[in-house]
Amino acid sequence: MSESMRALSALADLSVAELTTLTPLQTLHAVEHLEAATAGLDALRRKLDAALNTTYGEHVRRACAEACQDVGLVHIDAGEVRIRVEITNQVVWDQTQLAAMAARIAKGGERVEAYLDITYHIPETRWSHWPPTLRTSFARARLAMPGAPTYRLSPRESV
Repeated sequence: MSESMRALSALADLSVAELTTLTPLQTLHAVEHLEAATAGLDALRRKLDAALNTTYGEHVRRACAEACQDVGLVHIDAGEVRIRVEITNQVVWDQTQLAAMAARIAKGGERVEAYLDITYHIPETRWSHWPPTLRTSFARARLAMPGAPTYRLSPRESV
């Protein structure tokens, strides 16, 4: 076990009251150990996610194709493990087209901010509540792309 892990293990057993008794230097070291461990765990998480994607990515793509979906939730069975894969929708808006639409709205005498954020990003919650005629006008500027998959592993239930 590394020095950082030993230090964090010892700190984990302390109460908040006990942590307040640490000297400033001890607190600094605790924070440094925690930041190093967090960075290491984040790097390990990225590597493990890459390994999962390498191992199961084709299975995920096949399951999505069979379900006729690009985003959403799919399940894959791998031996004794059931893998739940969630692929979120990441929407990107065409900034040039949104700028042109903003100019038309302003020219029509309405406040652009009522429809668009200044950065030319339209939140999905707002987009989903627009009337169809307005959505049709903006649809060409909207590009929805699958986000990174999220993997959750759990034991399979006995059948």
